[in-house]
Amino acid sequence: MPIPTEDLKKLVLESKIIPPARFESAVAESKRSGRTVPNVLIGRGDISESFLTDLLAKYFNVPQADLERIDIPPAVMKLLSEDFMRQRGAVIYRVEGKPGHEIAKVAMTDPGDLETISYLETKLGMKVDPAIVSSASLKSAFRVVRGETLENFAKEIEQNLAKIRVSAKPEEEAETVRLAEAVPIIAILDRIMRQAIALDASDIHFEPFQDTFLVRFRTDGVLHEILHLPQVLSLILVARVKVLTNLKIDEHAVPQDGRFTFKHEDEEIDIRVSIMPTFWGEKIVMRLLRSSARPVNLGELGFGDRDLEILEAESKATHGMILTTGPTGSGKTTTLYAILNRLNTPEVNIVTIEDPVEYAVGRINQSQVNTQSGLTFATGLRSFLRQDPNIILVGEIRDQETAGLAVHAALTGHLVLSTLHTNDAPTALPRLLDMGVPPFLIATTVNLVMAQRLVRKICSVCIHSRKITEEEIKIFLSQIKLLGEGRAISPPSLVFEGRGCRVCGGSGFRGRLGIFEVLHMSDTIRQLVVKEVPASEIRKQALQEDMRTMFEDGVEKVQRGITTLAELLRVVRE
Repeated sequence: MPIPTEDLKKLVLESKIIPPARFESAVAESKRSGRTVPNVLIGRGDISESFLTDLLAKYFNVPQADLERIDIPPAVMKLLSEDFMRQRGAVIYRVEGKPGHEIAKVAMTDPGDLETISYLETKLGMKVDPAIVSSASLKSAFRVVRGETLENFAKEIEQNLAKIRVSAKPEEEAETVRLAEAVPIIAILDRIMRQAIALDASDIHFEPFQDTFLVRFRTDGVLHEILHLPQVLSLILVARVKVLTNLKIDEHAVPQDGRFTFKHEDEEIDIRVSIMPTFWGEKIVMRLLRSSARPVNLGELGFGDRDLEILEAESKATHGMILTTGPTGSGKTTTLYAILNRLNTPEVNIVTIEDPVEYAVGRINQSQVNTQSGLTFATGLRSFLRQDPNIILVGEIRDQETAGLAVHAALTGHLVLSTLHTNDAPTALPRLLDMGVPPFLIATTVNLVMAQRLVRKICSVCIHSRKITEEEIKIFLSQIKLLGEGRAISPPSLVFEGRGCRVCGGSGFRGRLGIFEVLHMSDTIRQLVVKEVPASEIRKQALQEDMRTMFEDGVEKVQRGITTLAELLRVVRE
């Protein structure tokens, strides 16, 4: 059974990490939202999951199992189905002892679940030795299972392809629709989407070429080739996607956008679809939005201690603007939702206008841009100002009207969070000037600007270190010169890499983390903005005030073995 709330309260308060009132508010939030008390505490950033796991290990008197650092043998992984492991939160990671006297080492999110332990001992015919595992660590074991099923995935696709009888491209639209609604095509698309979800892919690409219909998944920010389907299937699969999204099946020359919901196990995945005509046919890109995913807390994103302290202080302001910048896919929305997650209390009214809504969060009023009905960032923001908000999230400031409204909202007693597309933090301020916002209003309303990128993390199972090469030092120094860092940065003497293993699928990477640049608006910088100085002058002043650049933040993460030098250079060049 899970730890009783009173016992959890005693453990947490004895640790003195949060005051009693904070714990009681988590209990109240748990009752309102239907989430568990530990989930509320972790989601709000009161405690980390690793800290809670450490407390529970002492409470249940069991060891901790870090599955991210354990290469579980394939034979052991096959002792339980993934469905069972997911339902019970239990993974066998090792079997020890002589035949007839084996002991199954089982990692469990709830080592007090005596029912599951008893069931496993009966099913396996061996004694169970439980250990506690965090949910994040448990996911790494599931990734191994998914990797083992890639071969089965390919076989299932081949079996369904064999059932399709198409010798050439169907010329009639009616024939295309008939094939698109046939069981094999439905099964193929369904299986591809399930495999993408299982691999934590953010996007699926279907790309037509002269002799193949290529399927690629984007995982950890990088595209990987998954399947080569017969080119003859491109029309039929495109038609199947159009059926799901209620798009025009007979339109092949104009881009179309749509969305649909896909049920996977007990989770609903919102899938955003873009169809674009190309030379060899129509290309599909499907963005997978897991709206039920728990927004991460600020401590999990990768901020340095000083930057995190500044961000937490500014997020408590009752008015002003917090901006985050970076290219598409750099985690800007995740960062803003981590801030909202901390601010989401019964005392405030939080509203958002987004394109699309990527996280569904309780007690936050979320709206989605719909240009067909006239709901844009600007019109949504204008309407929200009449909804008595305390905190407003604007998905992106794209134009002069939205910029003006956002600044007006920040000036009139609202905390506004939003994003801009600029390469670094200082450039965001002249960008607002370019949008027609008066300089004195920018200086008055903007509290904080962050720039960020996402780097892939080295796999903790196959990580190893080596000395940096002369060639890498040359590249490192040339990159510093190119970026104009303004401060001398020494290359690391040691660099880390992942050799590639079964756990990371041979890539040497698992997961991603942010590198950040946090520009705090001091009085001096506000004066520079009023004077309309270029971004380079603002940057120079910010560096004098100890702003750490994204590259410096990344170099520290390279030195700590979190990411590779090559990965850092790849990301900062984007």
